[in-house]
Amino acid sequence: MAAKKFIFLRVAFPLLLFMSFCSGLAGAQDITPALQQEFADAKVAIEAAQKAQAEKFSPEPLKKAQDLLITADNAKAFKDSVKFAQASRLARAYAELAKAIAELKSEEEKLAATQEELQKAKDEIERLKKVIVRGHTDLRLQIETTNASILNLKSKL
Repeated sequence: MAAKKFIFLRVAFPLLLFMSFCSGLAGAQDITPALQQEFADAKVAIEAAQKAQAEKFSPEPLKKAQDLLITADNAKAFKDSVKFAQASRLARAYAELAKAIAELKSEEEKLAATQEELQKAKDEIERLKKVIVRGHTDLRLQIETTNASILNLKSKL
């Protein structure tokens, strides 16, 4: 019994390890230039999202894209082309989502600021209208007072 364990541990086990290692290498495929381009495209998409202020407006999808890019880079080190391709494509998709959300929220913020400025302008117009009406009323009162004074002076003459 001990001899069988010894043979297994000394011969069969290392042989099984070697075969599993070789099968792992056989499954590993080179990262093609097309896959490299997808990885590069994902990097560019992340940079574009950052320029669109995704850290401020859409941090979750941006973080997911960055994490997936790291996953793709790790898969590249292990020559796992399938995982590399999947992670690269997902990283790009999440980066594009982060950019779109950031651009939308940025535009919403600008729109809100513009609407606020418009409301201030409307309020100022209303205030000026009241000043004009009050001024017109004051002017009319002054004209009537002046006319009454003139009539009074004429009647004395």
